[in-house]
Amino acid sequence: MKTSDQYLKIVEWSEEDQCYVGTCPGLMLGGIHGDDEAKIFTFVLIAISADSGTILMASLLSCVTFRYHSTIIVETRFTKGNIMQQEELRLHYLRRLECWPSAIRRYLYAMPGRPDLGCYGTGDHGHWSIQANNTAAGAFAVLATDPEFDTNRAGMSRDEVLAWALRLVRYTLYSHHSGGGATTDHEPWGHSWISALGLERMMHGMEALEPYLTDTDREGFQRLLVSECDWLMDCYYRGSSTTPGAVTAGLVNQNHPENNIWNGCMLHRTARLYPDTPRRDEYLEKGTEFLLNGISIEADAAASEIVAGKPLREWHVDANFFPSYALNHHGYLNIGYMVICLSNIAMMHFSCRTNNWDAPEGLYHHARELWQLVKTCTFPDGRLWRIGGDTRVRYCYCQDYAVPTWLLACDRFGDTDAAKLEAGWLSILDKEAASNPDGAFLSARLADMESVSPLYYTRLEGDRAASLSMGARWHRTALAAPSENNEPASRSASIKTLTDWSDEYHGSVMVRGRNRMASWTWLAAQKAPNGQCIPPWKSYMAEWHGSLAGCVRGLGRIHEIRNEPTQQQSFPGGFVACGRMTTHSQEHVGEGEANRDIAFSDQACIALPDDRTMVVLQRARVGCRTWLQSVKGLYLPVPNDIFNDKHRAAMDAGGPFVLNGCPGTAQTRAVKGDWLNMDDCLSVVRIYGPELVIHQPAGRQIMIRGKERAGGHLYADEICCGCTEGVHAVDAGTTLFDLGAVILSGIDGPKTQALFDTDPPRTVESVSPDVRAVTLPGADGRRYYIAANFGVTEAAEPLPSPTDEWSQVIEGMTILRHTAGIVQAIIPPGHAGVMVSTSA
Repeated sequence: MKTSDQYLKIVEWSEEDQCYVGTCPGLMLGGIHGDDEAKIFTFVLIAISADSGTILMASLLSCVTFRYHSTIIVETRFTKGNIMQQEELRLHYLRRLECWPSAIRRYLYAMPGRPDLGCYGTGDHGHWSIQANNTAAGAFAVLATDPEFDTNRAGMSRDEVLAWALRLVRYTLYSHHSGGGATTDHEPWGHSWISALGLERMMHGMEALEPYLTDTDREGFQRLLVSECDWLMDCYYRGSSTTPGAVTAGLVNQNHPENNIWNGCMLHRTARLYPDTPRRDEYLEKGTEFLLNGISIEADAAASEIVAGKPLREWHVDANFFPSYALNHHGYLNIGYMVICLSNIAMMHFSCRTNNWDAPEGLYHHARELWQLVKTCTFPDGRLWRIGGDTRVRYCYCQDYAVPTWLLACDRFGDTDAAKLEAGWLSILDKEAASNPDGAFLSARLADMESVSPLYYTRLEGDRAASLSMGARWHRTALAAPSENNEPASRSASIKTLTDWSDEYHGSVMVRGRNRMASWTWLAAQKAPNGQCIPPWKSYMAEWHGSLAGCVRGLGRIHEIRNEPTQQQSFPGGFVACGRMTTHSQEHVGEGEANRDIAFSDQACIALPDDRTMVVLQRARVGCRTWLQSVKGLYLPVPNDIFNDKHRAAMDAGGPFVLNGCPGTAQTRAVKGDWLNMDDCLSVVRIYGPELVIHQPAGRQIMIRGKERAGGHLYADEICCGCTEGVHAVDAGTTLFDLGAVILSGIDGPKTQALFDTDPPRTVESVSPDVRAVTLPGADGRRYYIAANFGVTEAAEPLPSPTDEWSQVIEGMTILRHTAGIVQAIIPPGHAGVMVSTSA
């Protein structure tokens, strides 16, 4: 008799839920919900057939409660719509992943004389090579074990995919220090600060492969994990630490939050998998210390909360995150590595769900608070809003590991918005996949990189495959069955995005509204400040590096920016940022040619409290006679690549026209009139200074600094106020650009033209030669006065008109009223001020 024959099975229509409900009295509490009566009956049979220690949630299962041996495992219920959404997402992950095996077949290498071993990528002992192999192993494992795997789409049979998954895993075990073998370069791998990361990113695959592993595989896996954990206990070090096994942390120096999290997870994982291992208790204690010094903040140093038997302050080593939850990683405000931290928490979280473990104490330490910031810095379609910039290939790596982060937010915090982010990102992946002729994830956009670095290319492909496989597996095995480890009070409640945020150390300010996502950050990637003003629904229009900071390039290969921020202040609905940048040109071709400062730029960026407008005032000068190769005022790069089919609709005073990305030949196009609109949602309006132009490079110009051989990985049109390309000399004291411009978010071309025709922004004559002042209308019906003092002494400026009531200072200035009736705005040096008129 089959197991399912022992139980009564009922499928009936529910008026309350408006769907079919399948139940099994005596085994299930609750039911399986869906629109298809036959499918629901099938899923009831699948559920009944599940092993007694496992909760098997089939595709459309709502939250079913199983009772095994009279013990209630879970008892919660989701709505039918949520379950259908989970199923759709699961299948989308699976379908996107299925095309990958045949696309990267050329990077699968069978070891000569060892049919049981194979590797993906370069296969050498470097940590990124092994990690690429491991991420591929996880992806192959998930595909091979998913019941709805489509072999036709994969171009491989299930048996072949499974065989490769096992070969890749066995290669990892064999070539590790504990395995007695070596990698393709005859060296073993492992025992490094990052060894645990690649292993953690394949654990979901190992869990999927468990029924197919031999005793030899299991013994080798245990030997590897124990070896790595012993090394963490006795030999591990990071940065300047000289104490073997010491946990390190720090806001700027010794900043290792993600490293601490993955090491802590590895120690806890090993202790739980192998409870008889001799050093189990040591692993647990050290693992907790690592976890609590992952997302750590200064307040933890005084916290009396008891964690794993002692006060949090006794676990605390140092803070990795600022009180704002800003992270200074790789030397800049790094949104991407905030995601990496959460993704590693997610991997352990779902292993706990799979293995029915209690989550380690400290695993979710400050994770909810960090998730709120990460969510705020994410566009509604899932693309990360990198307000601090990015030093890596755009829309890869950190962006890919947002997938497990979203799954964590959904499952642990009950954030119902996470699924929308997943769906949006999957659509973006579909868009890119459509541009690749071979079914790979990145082959078209990263063709140049693949030609010079198979290692880097296969690593990025593997990361995407791993994250998709996590989505496919966890939606099938975990997300349909809520855990008792989740936060019960937050089930079905979304965590609100912040409307404003700031961080003093990075000079970062941000506001987020319905029509505009605006930011300015001084300490951003490559130390080049950047500003953003983007419609929330147009994430592909955002590019980070140097945006809205002007661009001056000398003859050196590398250009460093020294920032001197003097102001970054938030106010309700907006912000003001002001300061100076020095551009330093270095690594020249000429022997003995000196590195030098080539430009000094004053900058003011103001987001008005109208959810539409950002004002940019800039002035750049040279100190001594110098040679330059490029000068671009304003500098707003707007991507025009595969994500919008390399086609952008534009409009200026002359009418509509089209911009095509990657034109093949560099060109600079003059804008007719003083305004430009793009895609009916973003406008640039010139107030004063050089004329508006659109510079179009020949091909993808966004690249990794120092790795120019790998080519560009994203194309962007460059909106500038003045553009000079080509080597030329400029005399000492020359002003390169002096300009004012307005960026308008969420406005189309005709409305921009109407605004310009009826009430354009205007300059205001200033007393001081170092003050730049403008007035302009806001989207809220009020008129604003903005003045920036680029000088070194306080400035007193008369207000624009005696007929207006300029009585409300929003930020950055004070009002001085003389007895003679004169009213002046007092502006400190290096500051910008904002005032609003009480009259429309």
